[in-house]
Amino acid sequence: MEVGDPSARLRAITPVRALEIVAAVVAIVGGLVVLVTHPPMVDLEIPLRAAERWVHGGEPYLASSFSAPEGYGLPFLYPPPVLPLLAPLLALPRGVVVAAWLAATLGAALFVARRLGVPWRTAPVVLCWVPFAEGLVGGNAQVLLVAAFVAVFFDAPIGPWHPTPRDPRGGGRPAILDGTLAAITPALKLTQPHAWAALLRRRPAAALLGLGAAVAVALATLPLVGIGAWQAWIAQLGRAADPAWELRGSSLVQLLPGLLSPAATAVTVLLAMVVPTRRVGAAAGLLLVLGSPSLRSYGVLFLLPAMLAVRRDVALVAVMLVGTGVMPGMWAGILLVTFAFAAPGRLDLIIAAATGRGSRPAPAR
Repeated sequence: MEVGDPSARLRAITPVRALEIVAAVVAIVGGLVVLVTHPPMVDLEIPLRAAERWVHGGEPYLASSFSAPEGYGLPFLYPPPVLPLLAPLLALPRGVVVAAWLAATLGAALFVARRLGVPWRTAPVVLCWVPFAEGLVGGNAQVLLVAAFVAVFFDAPIGPWHPTPRDPRGGGRPAILDGTLAAITPALKLTQPHAWAALLRRRPAAALLGLGAAVAVALATLPLVGIGAWQAWIAQLGRAADPAWELRGSSLVQLLPGLLSPAATAVTVLLAMVVPTRRVGAAAGLLLVLGSPSLRSYGVLFLLPAMLAVRRDVALVAVMLVGTGVMPGMWAGILLVTFAFAAPGRLDLIIAAATGRGSRPAPAR
């Protein structure tokens, strides 16, 4: 073999390395597409406009917003306590608010990546991946919620691509902190209580303290927002759950008729309370994604711990499928990770039969 021989370098590329290269390309291209096509800071602007209407005596929960095209006119869906928390920001220049929010979401995204073992040199490519890119470009709070989830269930990694599961029962920090971090997600998105439910099983006092903190905020802001705002919010959630709304988001449970859909979501919450302790964080995130009644691409970020717990080659294929940015590809990646996470032995047999190999690659770490 001659030094610098291109053909020799190509032969030295392993199948997993080839998948890594393709996954990186898919992530970068997907991030560029999001940057060009996704409305900037749309998920920040919608709540700010709702708060502005509320401050001036208007209705924050507009029924007419469900007929708006994708963009800044979409419905405001967060609960009423968010309104008085956002109101002080209206006094600041919008550019300052946008810059501060971008810094907060970018910091949260980097925290998620680093806590799960992503090396610094790879982090920029990872943040281009569509679920991260849409959350960052759109300014969606989901990035912060994923960071809170990761903080509860994972310690600092012991090596590249090697997240360290954390059992909240082991303590190590105040119960009120774990509880608040786990309660933030269901406080903003009622259909995503999986992490809180998992914490309730492992550290009940922490979960109940977090619930108490959320209730306290709701009661403290009640004199400001009034009962009417809560009634309007509930009505807004009902409109958001209407299958006729084209921008509702994608979900497996939407395929079930009638009450079977919320029942399926409830089953995923119950499963989050009985998974093995060593897999509680990854399983809770996976179940949240599977049980979400209106999943969008940034919601797939909760799947990251499960992705890093399965075979590297499978995880990379899932990264590419989700990175296509289209719902069929996204769900193909989610289901692939689900099968690999729930039945790794059977997947090994299938891959071995397909490739003629009997060995199993290392997990994605």
